[in-house]
Amino acid sequence: MMLLVPVHAASLLAINGHPGGWATGIYWIVHVFRMPLFFAMSGFFLALLLSRRGLGRTARNRTLRIAIPLALGMVTLVPLTILVARHVGTALAPDPGASQPGMFGFEPNFLWFLWYLLIIDGVAIVTYLLAPNLLQTAGQRFSSLICRPVGGILLLAVPTTLALWPEATWTVAPPGDTFAPELSALLYYGLFFGLGATLHTHRELVDSASRNAWRWTVCALAAAIPAAVLFSLHNSGSYGSRPEVHLAALMIYAIATWTTLIAFVGLADRYINRPRPAVRYLADSSYWIYLSHLPAMVLVIGLLGATTLGTGPQFFLATVGALAFSLATYPLLVRYTVIGRVLNGSRTRPQRRRRLRSRTALRGAVS
Repeated sequence: MMLLVPVHAASLLAINGHPGGWATGIYWIVHVFRMPLFFAMSGFFLALLLSRRGLGRTARNRTLRIAIPLALGMVTLVPLTILVARHVGTALAPDPGASQPGMFGFEPNFLWFLWYLLIIDGVAIVTYLLAPNLLQTAGQRFSSLICRPVGGILLLAVPTTLALWPEATWTVAPPGDTFAPELSALLYYGLFFGLGATLHTHRELVDSASRNAWRWTVCALAAAIPAAVLFSLHNSGSYGSRPEVHLAALMIYAIATWTTLIAFVGLADRYINRPRPAVRYLADSSYWIYLSHLPAMVLVIGLLGATTLGTGPQFFLATVGALAFSLATYPLLVRYTVIGRVLNGSRTRPQRRRRLRSRTALRGAVS
């Protein structure tokens, strides 16, 4: 979720007079894995919730964590972002002639992925309730594909490529001005959601990914390099309209995505497998960073537009400024408030934790 900050900075700067291959490169590299990894993690944790808490508490959890932030964000953060953009003159759409989003249109806007996650979660929960055997069979088939690094990944790349085929580019970016979902986007992100749920149910896959983490990493790099070359051809005027280039680019891109995700799972299980307070804190704050960073970034980019700073310094300041705003407001407005309870669950202030530990120790000494 935190990677969305530099992605938005690159995109907004490109829209506001700083286009170039650098922005496209950042966007491409991050989106090889960012959104698929998010949906894979979502699938893993939905399966975890269902196994530990049951259907009722899982549905309540998804309502608190996804539906409520989506609804509140559409009536607060989205209008605030549009208001700031209009005030400082920051364009939010690449086409100057395109109609700009209305402030109170009640549309997903940059929160579109929460809407898609809510739909996929709903489908998964209904299937879990009405057709659990279907889910079990699908998980077993999914597991058998992942266990076969060559043939399995190639087979998984086929439906991924078909889901990407209707897109004019190489990734899925549904419009944020409507609640009508794109079926190809639901299929695309649903595949990675299924990967996450399968990893929870078949934990031996995580162990296998951990043992072969560096092999998967080499495979991911080997696929990403030709995928980048084909993407360059895909964007060129000479080759971009040719269906064979489109097909090859999407197929290699899909392979790069699948191998990158499994490599990340293996590397994380191998090297980041113990609690780290700083990482835990950043993980807790990342949801708020995603929700809150855009108004601050739009303001910074609008103010920087009146300066003579180059693209690099503007990108750095926009990214750091937005992150600084979100990280500064998180402990003040979110972590120990009702907002934090909705986003992440209850958190206890350090001073209170120390007092509770002292009281517990005193009671133990007295007894």
